[in-house]
Amino acid sequence: MNTQVRSWMLGGLFLLSSLASAAPYKASGGQAAFDYRVIIIPVHGETGQVSAALEINPDDLASVGGTLKVNVASLKTGNSLRDEHMRGALGAAQFPDAVFTLTGVQGLGSLPEGQPVSSTVTGQFSLRGVSKTLNAPVKLTRQGNTITVATQFKFNPHDFGVNYAGGASSIAVGVSFKLATP
Repeated sequence: MNTQVRSWMLGGLFLLSSLASAAPYKASGGQAAFDYRVIIIPVHGETGQVSAALEINPDDLASVGGTLKVNVASLKTGNSLRDEHMRGALGAAQFPDAVFTLTGVQGLGSLPEGQPVSSTVTGQFSLRGVSKTLNAPVKLTRQGNTITVATQFKFNPHDFGVNYAGGASSIAVGVSFKLATP
């Protein structure tokens, strides 16, 4: 067999082996919370309705992709009237989910077993029908077939058409969940 054919075959086998190690991961045990200020009143809300479907190869994070959804229609602040106003401001009837479509992980080639690492994820964040590029810090820990994910970031709600009278120009968001292969 000539050297060029052998090189192609070895390259093909390498490609197949790296594709085979990418696996679908689904979220469980997710929590999302936000902190916002209306006039002088701090508002805290949360939901357990977090879902994610990601393709991850822990040994090659450059190939990561998928989506994370937080159901904004299910956010609770502890006050039903405030919840109703919030759902209206977020356009939850028409856009029930905030969606982050992951396009990359910066600064990490792989995710080592049992060692918490910090990085930045990049993707498209969609809220109320408006999508913008978002970079968010993330902390990841891999234990076997489970990856624990946590992030905290801020964004300007006005950039997404969320204009609430007396509302601040910054929302702090925290999201955490576990990913596991099915």
